[in-house]
Amino acid sequence: MLSVVGLGTGTIPVAGVVASVIALLASSLGAILTTRWRDETPLLATTSWQLTAGGVALVAVAAMVEGRPPRVDAAGLLAYVGIAVIATALAFVCWFTGLRHLPAGTVGLIGLLNPVTGVLLGVAVGGESLAVPQVGGIVLVLAAIAVTSGARGRNLSPGRSVGDRS
Repeated sequence: MLSVVGLGTGTIPVAGVVASVIALLASSLGAILTTRWRDETPLLATTSWQLTAGGVALVAVAAMVEGRPPRVDAAGLLAYVGIAVIATALAFVCWFTGLRHLPAGTVGLIGLLNPVTGVLLGVAVGGESLAVPQVGGIVLVLAAIAVTSGARGRNLSPGRSVGDRS
């Protein structure tokens, strides 16, 4: 992600690196278990339970580290609801739909678009600007996806589509 957002001038805190590694491992484990434990449970129910479990874990850690949460006004509550519904619930329903219907390699490639999307939203919505290193990082990510997608397509046997799992 540093190639997309640029290099910072400060030091990288060890606690942040550890938290990032734990988040990556938890996300990877969740994706693996989601693909492995397929059943007839409705997608919305599965997503809801996973978000609830994650929320409970985050509240527990936040309470231990930060203590009591601050007061939230009406504008803050509205912003929170927007983030919870659009950026979390809708995004996770889309993610788990992809996990159910796409091969793992394709889902992994889609995940590479997360930092690109964040940076481009910052430009479009937040009024941020891009420097040459950020544009180069975005181009590298898109090129990697294109090259990898092309290689995967060439490795398929005749009569077999990307979505086939056999």
